[in-house]
Amino acid sequence: MQKDPAVCLPGPVHILCTVPPAMEALTYRGDELKKSLLLLALVLAFLPGCHSPESWRSYGGDGSRCLCAHQPGPNRPRLIWVADLEGVNPGGPVVDSSSIYVPHSGGSVTKLSFDGAVEWRFDSWVSQRGDLPPHLLLLPGEKVLVSTQGAQEETFLLNSDGAITTGPAWLPWAAAMSPGANSSGYIVVCHQFIGEANDVSLRVYGIQGGQTLWRWDYAEKGQSFYGSNPVVLEDGRAFVFIETEGENNVLLALDAAGSCRWQREFPAQETRGVGQAIAASQEGVVVFGTPRIEDISRVYSPGWLYAVGGEGEILWQVNAGQRVEQIFIAPGLVVANLLRTKLLAINMEGEELWQYPLAGWESNGVMDSRGRIYLAGVLNNSVWLRAVDSKGRDVWQLDTKQPAQSVSCLALANGVIYLATDNGKLLAISD
Repeated sequence: MQKDPAVCLPGPVHILCTVPPAMEALTYRGDELKKSLLLLALVLAFLPGCHSPESWRSYGGDGSRCLCAHQPGPNRPRLIWVADLEGVNPGGPVVDSSSIYVPHSGGSVTKLSFDGAVEWRFDSWVSQRGDLPPHLLLLPGEKVLVSTQGAQEETFLLNSDGAITTGPAWLPWAAAMSPGANSSGYIVVCHQFIGEANDVSLRVYGIQGGQTLWRWDYAEKGQSFYGSNPVVLEDGRAFVFIETEGENNVLLALDAAGSCRWQREFPAQETRGVGQAIAASQEGVVVFGTPRIEDISRVYSPGWLYAVGGEGEILWQVNAGQRVEQIFIAPGLVVANLLRTKLLAINMEGEELWQYPLAGWESNGVMDSRGRIYLAGVLNNSVWLRAVDSKGRDVWQLDTKQPAQSVSCLALANGVIYLATDNGKLLAISD
């Protein structure tokens, strides 16, 4: 049975611990047997190495962009280490079974071990030429796809030693947004380019192993098109929200072969700026959010949260009241992170479950397997974190006492929260 990454439950358990020979020889009866089994279960639960290593492959954790880890996060948090990246403007870390990778300095990547030791640093020819960190995507075979942003959009495929992998171009057209991929390495990319009439055109394409499988082009004189972060499910279905300068924007649903399954139109004035605020369950329910759009005379959008079903039907639409920055999805639960104001929890029927008011310093977060949300930000020039449970109740707050002006997007893997600061530090927080 294939593991469903969008269902946020603990990962598979591999029993690596051997039972002493003396224990095998004992005969248990009644209460003694129950006590011994309970003791063994507790030992297995707390011994390191008894869970499969968890990964965080890109923004959102995996291709579904649900921002939900498969294991619990910290209960009694502490700052376990700080590493110096010797770089600036870092982006969100990604994590594989043995290492952490952090993009920074416009076109650089630093690889670190789980104890914070730097293993290597890759500097591309684009490094130091912009303020935006590259997008990172972990691929099978310990490959790292690096997509730089800004005026110099370039792509580099690195091996586990930080060397550029030669061969076919893995992205024939540069990624304008964070590429989405499933665990098999099937990637969906949004590429933007200037057309003949100086309009912005959009190319959405699928690629695997360096081979382009399909592509959709959106180009029209007098029109510009923009794509959201692509969402890719484990079965190959993909979703992209496409914004236009016409009357309607479009949510595009593709099958594993890149054919259009359906398109759903939305009023353009109400649904601009989706960007990274889009995610989907493995069942194919897509949830996306919009910013608050207004001018001096009118509110065009208060900030909406939409859910769209597997056949393109609108399941519900909720007035969020503010810009939707992030969306967390767990079974039966959708939580929207609204720009420095509150968390808004909705069930899959569109009914409000709870609201949690934010203090204003919280910038972004992640969710663990229990539905607990961890938020980070800067308060009084120091990095703070807070945890909110699946019912919207306070769990803990932590002042790391690490100076910063801003923090990157978070990653959560194997019970450890990773975040980078604007001054080039990587922080690891765990029990």
